[in-house]
Amino acid sequence: MKYSVGVDLGATKINFILVKNKKIIRQEKVFTPKNRKEVIKTLENNIKKIIGNISKSEILGIGIGVAGPLNRRGDLILNPPNLRVLRNCPLAKIIEGNMGIKTVMENDVHCFTLAEALLGAGKNAESVLGITLGSGIGGGLIINPKHGIYRGAFGAAGEIGHMVIKFDGFLCSCGSRGCFEEYASEKFLKRKSKLSPLELEKRAKKGDKKSKMIYQEFGKNLGIGLANLINVFDSEIVVIGGSIAKAGSLILEPAIKEIQKRVLSPHSKKFVKIRLSKLGGSAGALGAALLLESYD
Repeated sequence: MKYSVGVDLGATKINFILVKNKKIIRQEKVFTPKNRKEVIKTLENNIKKIIGNISKSEILGIGIGVAGPLNRRGDLILNPPNLRVLRNCPLAKIIEGNMGIKTVMENDVHCFTLAEALLGAGKNAESVLGITLGSGIGGGLIINPKHGIYRGAFGAAGEIGHMVIKFDGFLCSCGSRGCFEEYASEKFLKRKSKLSPLELEKRAKKGDKKSKMIYQEFGKNLGIGLANLINVFDSEIVVIGGSIAKAGSLILEPAIKEIQKRVLSPHSKKFVKIRLSKLGGSAGALGAALLLESYD
């Protein structure tokens, strides 16, 4: 069994893993640089580091999960709202050319969803909707694990963070107003509290009323978005990950209440499972490594 490298390239951090037989062998995390040249240099240096002295002949390839929409072929990053330095960047082609190792690319939350569907909280389910809550909101859909990721007609499926839940709401980085991620991501928490999500979470768990109220509102907004998605996709399982998901019941309890109010089908209300990520912060990079199995 050959090794594969998985990279989860986000707006604020990059996670690198080395995988063999679906198990993580090594892992590294770094902050995401602020310009394209440095991003590419950081990717190449850390991929070399995590491969170590393993021969290229033993490497199946490199899978990169990246924030933002890709083109249909998955070889060009289009217009990522939170990672603008990689706009119109053929990143996989650059890495493959410079390193001489097969490289494939996919939306980061598609990778998260793939990993959770195959190995995590969505294992053995027929359909899985994956959502990550962090600096923005991303989504991925597995309709049948055997068929892999649902990418849509033009490769842009899953951009749920830019689903509008308040038509005259806050201006989003994508240029629209009232996007889901303006109301259920780090952006909302910072706007409401001026604190980091970690500090706000600590205060809420200690019983601070204002912090708890902010999470109540956040959870309600999350529930509105999830209810819309459940009404459209009727997925068996919704898996929630990302840094803000660590708040757990602070956001899940109000979200589930809202789902029960707004989902139309009584069967969907009763049977849909809302679960937190089982694979945690490694899910995106692990899913990126699993991409290689589809291309082998």
